Amino acid sequence: MTTFVPYQPKYSLSQKIRRATTLVSASSRAIWKLLREGKGFAASVEVTDRCNAGCHYCYVYPSTWNQNQRMAGYSQLTKHEQKQPKQHIFGVLKELKESGIVHVTLVGGEPALAPKVLRYAADNFPIVWVVTNGAAKLPYLPTSATIFVSIDGPPDIHNQSRDPGGFFENHQFKNLTGMSAAIVKNINESERGAFVHMTLTPPNIKRFGETIDWLVRDIAKLRGIVVSGTTATSPQDPFAFTLEERQLLKKAIEAKAEQYGWRLFPFNQPKVNQFLFEPEHIIKDFTECPIALRIESLGFDGKSVGKCILRDDSDCSTCVCNMTGLQKAIETIDFPTIVNTIPTLFG
Repeated sequence: MTTFVPYQPKYSLSQKIRRATTLVSASSRAIWKLLREGKGFAASVEVTDRCNAGCHYCYVYPSTWNQNQRMAGYSQLTKHEQKQPKQHIFGVLKELKESGIVHVTLVGGEPALAPKVLRYAADNFPIVWVVTNGAAKLPYLPTSATIFVSIDGPPDIHNQSRDPGGFFENHQFKNLTGMSAAIVKNINESERGAFVHMTLTPPNIKRFGETIDWLVRDIAKLRGIVVSGTTATSPQDPFAFTLEERQLLKKAIEAKAEQYGWRLFPFNQPKVNQFLFEPEHIIKDFTECPIALRIESLGFDGKSVGKCILRDDSDCSTCVCNMTGLQKAIETIDFPTIVNTIPTLFG
């Protein structure tokens, strides 16, 4: 067994105490909001729909758009139309803060292309998660913010799925090329490192072990790996997980946890995986989803994007989103899940 030791950002004692105090205060406010209003205390916000990659399967854009169009995002609009969403997002975040939201997840598009928005959120919310493709330099942010970088598979698969047009093909870092090279370089040169969030399609399960080995080997500032499966529009979709494939992915995580230790998978502790992969816990519709019920999913205009960030056309019965299993495990007071989640709150 080669024990994985998560990268730990260096904080002074006073910083740790200050951060711990903030988290205790935020938890108290979240519980009070939940008990008083029966509503969630978190929100997911698309801070921009502009992107530097334009992955071919991205749910943010019309399916008819090509990579060039997805990368342009709202910059294709008139200057007046561009200016409105860029200004409006600050108002959206302000309203969320005033409503008692204590935890925001910032997504896109590519949120790293909106650094002022990220900084504003990190200055105004106790807990901020930034989900990025990692191809742009990771911004410096206060300790309220934690970075999650999306990965689809080993370098060749990731480059193909995330950069079909080859815009990053000239990037090189050590033995890596393409978008994968840019990602590893940016994480290793960042101040606080990053968690990796893998969202696998069924065909990529067979290369799961290879992907994990690559990430552990090449990312010096790896803080942990989060594993999800794709969510499809119907059970007949080729990206929809079968019951057998759910079990295959569960066993693949267990095998790598045996090799590296469970600290490598802070959001995929055994209880989480039970809720995420076992057939008796499959979510039939959004009324059974703890994320759809408790977390607002908003676009940069402040309007709901649907029942969850994946939009209304996603079929909940196909969902293998890690956050659903994580939320359920936390609600059952699963100690390993709670203990391993805490480091993700220390940016």
